[in-house]
Amino acid sequence: MTAIPALVQALLGSDAVAHVWTTNRDGSPQVSVVWVIAQGDEVLFGTDARSEKAKNLARDSRIILSIEDEERNERGYQRHLVIRGRARIEPGPNPELMDRLAMKYTGLRRHPLALRDSPTSVVVRVEVDRFSGVGPWIEADADATLATQS
Repeated sequence: MTAIPALVQALLGSDAVAHVWTTNRDGSPQVSVVWVIAQGDEVLFGTDARSEKAKNLARDSRIILSIEDEERNERGYQRHLVIRGRARIEPGPNPELMDRLAMKYTGLRRHPLALRDSPTSVVVRVEVDRFSGVGPWIEADADATLATQS
């Protein structure tokens, strides 16, 4: 498991949504937008167990999340973070998590969808394998790698 650095935690703490890629049974990509939150060294989101992404992850735990930052780097490129990892599905509703996500993204104290209390809702916990993209989270890693190789 890869630790989530502070700069990544900051982006995950913003109101930027994540695009989630899973793999359909035929090998084609399935993409959805989810609200995410970091908890420890995992990235969490909620969904319905009957959703394509949940069914895909139950069969193949590989997952990619892409989060676009609001800023551009010094070269003018849009900053973004790509997280590759493995997902674990935690069954059952998690109203506290859903309410935290609703507060983060909408300012509402209570999640507005039935997913909050639905018996078919699940929490997806993503264990990070690696980070890529464009942004200070990658540059910081590259600088640290170069410093240790010197």
